[in-house]
Amino acid sequence: MKNILMDQPVRTPMPTDKKVQLESPVTNEPCSEQTIKGLKIDNMLYCLDTGKEKYLFATEDEAIEQLRKLDKKNINPDSSQIAQITTTGNTWKLTQVPWSHIAVKLL
Repeated sequence: MKNILMDQPVRTPMPTDKKVQLESPVTNEPCSEQTIKGLKIDNMLYCLDTGKEKYLFATEDEAIEQLRKLDKKNINPDSSQIAQITTTGNTWKLTQVPWSHIAVKLL
């Protein structure tokens, strides 16, 4: 089993002084605050797992639309799913979106 915590890049705490030069966590090159990119969510995100790759989305509709666009060869029907992650407070809840719900939205 792969240890996902050990495979993450080391990130230093973000300074509170806005004038400090920031570094990109991927390339370690200097970057401005405007170039920092991330997925903005409202206490909920969606993970599309195709069985081969995983994608994160801010909305369920975005995840389903990505599923529609993917090449069928890149989807393993036995292990693909869309999971809803609720991030309220310190407790995170993971719920699988039912395939019947996904199928209706794909029509």
